[in-house]
This record gives sequence, C-alpha cells and structure tokens, in this order.
Amino acid sequence: MALTRPPRPTAGTWLKRAVFLLMLLGTALAALVTLRLSSQVFARYSRAAVQVDALFLARRPPTSATLAWRAGPAGARQPDGVTLEDIRQAYLLAFSELTYAHRSGDGTGLPGRLSGEALRGAVQATAPRSGALLLDWAHRAVPLGLRGQTFELEDDLWTLRALPGPGGWPRPVIRRETRRVSLAQAGGVWRVVRWRILSARPPAPQPAPPLPVGRWRAVTVDDWSDWTREDWAGTVRRVRQAGLGPLVLRMPEVPTVNTGRALRLGVQLAAARGLEVAVEFGSPFTLEALPGRVTAGLQARGAVALLPGPLPPGGQAAQTGAALAALRAAQPVPLITEGAGPPGVAAFRSGRLGRADEPGTLRRVPAAPRLPWKRRAFQAELAGLPARGWLAPSLDALVDARGELTPLGAALLRREQPR
Repeated sequence: MALTRPPRPTAGTWLKRAVFLLMLLGTALAALVTLRLSSQVFARYSRAAVQVDALFLARRPPTSATLAWRAGPAGARQPDGVTLEDIRQAYLLAFSELTYAHRSGDGTGLPGRLSGEALRGAVQATAPRSGALLLDWAHRAVPLGLRGQTFELEDDLWTLRALPGPGGWPRPVIRRETRRVSLAQAGGVWRVVRWRILSARPPAPQPAPPLPVGRWRAVTVDDWSDWTREDWAGTVRRVRQAGLGPLVLRMPEVPTVNTGRALRLGVQLAAARGLEVAVEFGSPFTLEALPGRVTAGLQARGAVALLPGPLPPGGQAAQTGAALAALRAAQPVPLITEGAGPPGVAAFRSGRLGRADEPGTLRRVPAAPRLPWKRRAFQAELAGLPARGWLAPSLDALVDARGELTPLGAALLRREQPR
C-alpha cells in the first residue's frame, strides 16, 4: 500500500498551534512570576513577623517594676519628681529601642532615645542585622544628680544577650551589670548620651529554700487584678474557712495597669490574715519570659512561692538552666517548677508541680468533667491522689459562695489522713 503525504497544515491549524504555544509560554511565565512574588511575599511576611516579635519583646507593660530609684548622694542637685520620671522613662526606652533594633534589624528608632557616643555605639552594634535577643530587667539606679546640662546615674541591672541557633537561643549570656549613665535634654526630650559598663558578673543564686508542699491544699483564683480590699478580704475568708491554702494567684495573659499594685496588695492583705500566697504563670517559661517573671517575683515579695510556668522540652536544657539560675538570683520568692526540666534544675527550685508520687512534688488536681458519665472515672482519679500536697483548679470548684464545700472539695478534703 503506497504511502500518502499527510495533508498540508491549513492556516487554522497553524493558528491553533501558535495559540497553544503561547498558552504554554504564558503559563510558564505566570508560574515564574507567581514563584517570584511568593518568595517576596514570604520574605516580607517573615520580616514583618520578626518585627512584631521584636516589638513585643521591647514593649514594657505599665505594671512592670523595671526601675527602682535608690537613695542618691547627700548634697547632689536632683531634678523635681516629674523630671525624674521623664528621665526614668527615657532611660528605659533606650533599652527598648536596643532590644527592637537587635532583634528586627530596624535601627530607625535608635535616635529617639539615644544620642552622641551612645547612639554611635548602638548603631555599630546593630548593623549588620544579627537577630540577637537583648533583654534587661530589675534596674536599681542611684540618681547621682544634675551636673551642668546632663543627669548622671549609676544603675545595677540584669542583661541577657543571645544569638539565634538550633532550638532557640543555645548559649545565652546573662549578667548582672553596673553602669554609669549620662542623659542630656534636647528639644524637651531626654536622651542617653553615654553609658559605660563598670562591672559585670554572672548570676549567683542562693540555695533554694525547702518548702513544705506536702501540707499544701492550694487553690487557684483568676481575674484578681481589679479586686478591692473587700474582694480580697472575702476571698481570704472563704479559703481559710475551708481549711485551704495557700492562695495561688494566676497571672493574667496581658497584665492591666492594676496588676502590679493588686499583686502587692493581695500578698500584704493575705499575710495580715494568716494566709500564704503563691503566684502562678500559665504560659511556658522561656528566656523571653524571664523579665516578666522577675518583675512578678519582686512585686510579690513576701509570697511563699513563684510558679514560672511549664519548662520547655529537654532540647533547650542550656537556656532553661541559665534562665532558672537568673530567676532565682534576681528575685526573692522561692520557685516551684512544672515538669522535670534539665539536669541541675533541682538546685534552683524548692518544689515541683507534676504527677510523680515522690516527696516534694505538688500534684495538680484535674478539673471536674461536665459530662455525667465521666464523673466515675474522675472520682477514681481523685482517689489515686496521694495524701500529699495538691493544687486545685479554682476556688469556686471547691467552695461555694456560702463557704461550704462542693462535692469536689468534699471528695478531696475527706481523704485527709491525720498526721
């Protein structure tokens, strides 16, 4: 059979082929453009996320006791109270700008509270961008007074510096520093013009004091930041009538203006009525959270314990150990940690919150289930609690408004054995 030549393509066929080829080229070009735009969008999103994180780190809540003035030298010329508060805020804002610039790589805000020699040093330290974590807390400053056009102070503070690495901040450097600082006013704004580190030393935590957590019948309360004296008195009375204690104040996720004042007031009022108080954080304990934990410990001076939150997994052993050592050294309240933590943690804590049936462990009481068919298993779990210390989820779960025990409270306290 003779082969025949295929028919010659018509103009319409050529047009279809051209259109198909253009569609292929257009699709490939669109894919390349989309890929390029996606990478740019992702880069911008990542940078924005880092900047938001840096801004959160640099933000100082109004409740933070970040700087306490000590007595100045006799005869020094001191500014009035309003000016001294302006100086305090300007000095702390300079640290905030440094924290933001180191973490985000954006140094545009540094001239806002830094000038002269201090500004030149800050710009040099933050360029090129390192992504470093820089934190400060627990300032205790001596106002040396006005000297000409500048104000001098000497500050005793804590600092943390860490570079990013696998699993977070693998090698944090935490020190207690003494600094000599000069501030000058220009255009009605105080700025740090010079600061010099006089000395720096690592944390030197005191041995953890023992806590008799085996006697604890602790109960948690929330939303106490706006309590009046009557609210505190009523709550303390309910706790004492039920034979519970200590009273555990769970810190709010976002502190209000009244949180610090309410914390100090609550500890004082409870102690005056013979009831111990502990402070608990629900969020994990990390390096970034260290300043807030120290602040709470200083505000709650006189509390029986500070629960800084669940410890991170074992892969962050170095930073967790360093953070706990600094927390123990920078504030006076004994620590109760949640979770096993890395080796060496026992040297810094006075107790442990967990599920292990061992001495020195505080058990967390599970919340009562709402579904009726789950209550039998819940009662069995309560029966398995050791006759040691425990921490209950809330006061209302154990005691009603009249001060009488609820079924959960009765189930727990009925198991008490004579000691």
